[in-house]
Amino acid sequence: MVGYLVGGVVLLVIGILFPSLTKDWTSWIYNNIEESLTMSDSGSLLVTALSYASWYFLIFYCIYLGSMFVAYALSKNRSSLLYQGLLVVFVMGSVHMFNVIHHEHYSYSIHLGLLAILLFLHNFIPEQRYFYSMFSVILLFLFFAVQWLNMVPELTVFGIGTDDFAVSIKLADEYLTDNTLFSTLSVILFAGFFLIAVIVTTILHLFSKQVTMTRKYQKQTEELQRTRGELFETNVYKEIHSLVHDMKTPLVTVEGLVSLIELKNEDKKVEGYFDRIYGSVDKMKDMVSEILHEDTKREMEVSEVIHYVRSHISIDDDSIDVSVDVEEELPPIHVNKIRFSRALSNMVENAIRSLKETGGTLSVQAYSYEDGVAFSIQDDGPGVDPKILEEIWEEGFSTKRSSGIGLPFVKSVVDQHGGSIDMKSTPYVKTLVTVYLPVYVEEEAYDFSH
Repeated sequence: MVGYLVGGVVLLVIGILFPSLTKDWTSWIYNNIEESLTMSDSGSLLVTALSYASWYFLIFYCIYLGSMFVAYALSKNRSSLLYQGLLVVFVMGSVHMFNVIHHEHYSYSIHLGLLAILLFLHNFIPEQRYFYSMFSVILLFLFFAVQWLNMVPELTVFGIGTDDFAVSIKLADEYLTDNTLFSTLSVILFAGFFLIAVIVTTILHLFSKQVTMTRKYQKQTEELQRTRGELFETNVYKEIHSLVHDMKTPLVTVEGLVSLIELKNEDKKVEGYFDRIYGSVDKMKDMVSEILHEDTKREMEVSEVIHYVRSHISIDDDSIDVSVDVEEELPPIHVNKIRFSRALSNMVENAIRSLKETGGTLSVQAYSYEDGVAFSIQDDGPGVDPKILEEIWEEGFSTKRSSGIGLPFVKSVVDQHGGSIDMKSTPYVKTLVTVYLPVYVEEEAYDFSH
C-alpha cells in the first residue's frame, strides 16, 4: 500500500505542475492560435485544438490515476464508499490547486460529471491483475471525449470550456468560421470517444464474467473429480475388505479339514506336507489380518519386504533394465507388510509404465539413512512436470485417465508408518522417489520394583 501512496502522490504533483514542466508546449499552442488567425487557416486551428486536448489529457490523466492510487492506499478497497469519496476529494482538490497555481478557470462541473461516469463504469471493470491498465484505456477515451466538449461554443454559458486555451480557440473559430467548425465536429468527436469508452468497458465486463465462469467451472470440475476419486477409493476398499473378510471362513475350513486328515493319516512321509500347509495357512491368515486392520504391524527384515515386492511384479520387457540393491545389515523395520509392500509396488509399477514406450533403466535401492531406512525408486523415463510435483499427492489428481488414487494411497501408507515420501524429477534424465521410514524401537517396560 505504501507503493500505491507514493506513486499516487508523485502522479498528482506531476499533473498539477505539468504546465510549468511544458512551457514550450503551451507557447506553441498560443502561437499556433495567433498563426491560424493571421493565415485564416481553420485546419491549423483544428490541429491546435487536438494538441490542446492532448495536453489536458496528460494533465488530468496524472491527476485521476494519482487520485485512484492514493484513495486505494487509504481505503484498501476499490469497491467501498470511502474509496469513492476519497477519489472525488483528491480529484476536485487537485483541479482546484491547478486552477489556483496557474491562474486558470478550468470547469469544475465537467469533472464532477466525469467522476460520476467513471464511478459508474468502475462497477463493470473486473478487479483483476491488469485493472489499472484496463482503466487507463477507458480514461483515455473518456478524457478525449470530455476535452472536445470544451470546444462546443454553446456550452460556455454552463461553465464548460472556460479555461484560457478553450476560450482563445473558440474566439478564433468564431472569427474564422462563425463557430461552425467546432459546434458540430466537437459533438461528433465527443460522442465517438464516449461510445468507444462504453464499448471497451462492456467488452471488459463480459470478458471478466467469462473468466469468472470459467474459473468457477474449473473449480467445480476439480471438486467433482476429487469427490469421484474419494468415492471410487472408498468403494474399492470396501469391496477389498469385504472380499478379504470372506476369505477367513474358507481358511478356517481348510485348516480344520487338514487337521482331520492329519489325525487319520498314518504315513510318516506326508507329515512334512502338513507342516507346509499349516505354514501357508498361517501366512494367509496374517495377510488377511494386515489387510483388514491397517494398524497391524510387525517386525520384518528389509530384504523380506523387497523380496515380497519383487515376487508381485513381473517385467517382461527387455528394453527395461532393472537393478535391485539392498544394503547389508539393515535394521529391521516395523510395518504392515501387505500395505507397505503394496505402496512400494505401486511406485515401481509407475516407473515401469513410464518406461514402456522408451525403455530405460530402473533402480530400486534400500539403504540406511540417519535413524531409519530409505527406499528409493529411480528411472530415466519421461518423468513428472516439476510444476505439479506438489499436486500429484492429492486425491483425485491425475495427468491421465485414471482415478488418481495411486500416489495418494502411497503417501497415506507412508504417513501411517511415521515416514515421509519425496519425489524429484527432471524429465528424461532422472525421476527419483524416496521413502524414508524410521526404525521401530520397542520401548522397555519400566521396572517399578526399584
